[in-house]
Amino acid sequence: MGGGFYDVDVANNARANSSSNDAFSYEGYDYGADSATEVRFGVHPELDPNGNIRECCNDIPIVMALDVTRSRGDDTKVMYEKLPMFIGQLELHGYVPGAAISFAAVGDANSDRAPIQVGQFEADNRLDAVLKNFWIEEGGGGTGQESYELAAYFYARHTKLSAHERGEKGFFFFVGDEGFYPKVSKDHVKAIFGRDEPADIDSRQIFAELQDRFNVFYIFPKASFEDRKQDIDAEIKQRVEAAGGQYKNVDVRASLIWNNRNDLDLHVITPSGQRIYYASKQSSCGGWLDVDMNVRGETTKPVENIRWKKGEAPKGQYKVIVQNFAFHEANRTPTHFELELEVAGEIKRFKGTTSPNGETGTDSEVLVHTFTFDPDAVTAPAAGAETEDAYANYDDTVIRAQWAEAIGEENILEIEDPHAIIDVMLGAMAITRGTHDIDAFIGEMRRRNQSAERRDMVQAALLPLSTRQLVRTNLTGELPAGEDAPVRDSQTRRRFV
Repeated sequence: MGGGFYDVDVANNARANSSSNDAFSYEGYDYGADSATEVRFGVHPELDPNGNIRECCNDIPIVMALDVTRSRGDDTKVMYEKLPMFIGQLELHGYVPGAAISFAAVGDANSDRAPIQVGQFEADNRLDAVLKNFWIEEGGGGTGQESYELAAYFYARHTKLSAHERGEKGFFFFVGDEGFYPKVSKDHVKAIFGRDEPADIDSRQIFAELQDRFNVFYIFPKASFEDRKQDIDAEIKQRVEAAGGQYKNVDVRASLIWNNRNDLDLHVITPSGQRIYYASKQSSCGGWLDVDMNVRGETTKPVENIRWKKGEAPKGQYKVIVQNFAFHEANRTPTHFELELEVAGEIKRFKGTTSPNGETGTDSEVLVHTFTFDPDAVTAPAAGAETEDAYANYDDTVIRAQWAEAIGEENILEIEDPHAIIDVMLGAMAITRGTHDIDAFIGEMRRRNQSAERRDMVQAALLPLSTRQLVRTNLTGELPAGEDAPVRDSQTRRRFV
């Protein structure tokens, strides 16, 4: 696909007449009602990768794979707002001639209903429609990983690129703040893409195949660990409190979330042997199921919550159980869930799956955790104690190490402000193609009246890439050493080889 041209005036007029929030879908494409009680939402038909390929006949393909989970959903809005500028700068400065862009939206195949959305390669104002048709699901699996490897799989194996046939690479930008799953699941490939693979595939192999077609970069908006932790915690807290449940000031709390319309049930067996669940919501010892959802499959963002107020939980052993009472989804596939357990101020997180073979009721029962509560032995948890295991995959060091192994450390471009995404993309392409060095590119940012703060941020992000380009320039013979080594001018052009 491709062809045509992007009319910046038309794009700017469209943005002036609507807010960015109005431009996007947060419920997905409405496929209509399956029954009197259920309305189906899903991936827009034009963005559904199932059984499809994406073709680019233009000179250079560019892919922007945007994380649309809770932590990074606003990046798509930034991309939409700045797309006219991006196209204009590409054309004005010749960073990438004859480009066509494909947008992809990345979620989590273990929890989201729209884990991968893929737009056609376009070069005209249809790009706006692709972004506006994205379902910004704001989900995510809560594991520190999203399904980037599935996006890599699709573009590595199910695209037809004229540039690749000519032996030239395109550009691929992942924008996110998490790692990827170590295996491309054959089950996910079948469900999402309609393709058969004989076995799971090592994600490193898929990223290697992707790099055969594209120069691959990971744009990593930095955040403090505390900000990441708050974002991880926010989803469960928001769901519990929005549903009227009690999240704070508790001795014991078990909060269950999942991401489909099936009717999962949370059970807690108390020290006296009573079972708190949908048919017996309050126990004699003060426990209460204060949120019970999806009896009729009313939401894809459900939560259930059982808690004891502070000072009321009895001493003894507790068991936390999850069951699938009924399927409301058309397909009786396994349901992945997340459970957050707070005991005496210490929070632990658990992942699980129910109904692996379509079971319901007691046949689907999963014992998630057994613990003992003693109100006389309660001490405040050590600072950070609950974060070591539950949040380990969100550590910057862990995320960077995984991406560095897959695409190279120099191709991880860190930024402080997501509004710098476009500038970093433009700079990466200019430096890689050798049309500009970093000094020339920052100079053009200055002429566009970009602030000194923005220029410094972009320069810091591009410096590792620029250094790599400099080292690999002009290696046509023996490289002189010592006093015979040439002094490089900071304005020297650097071409990727």
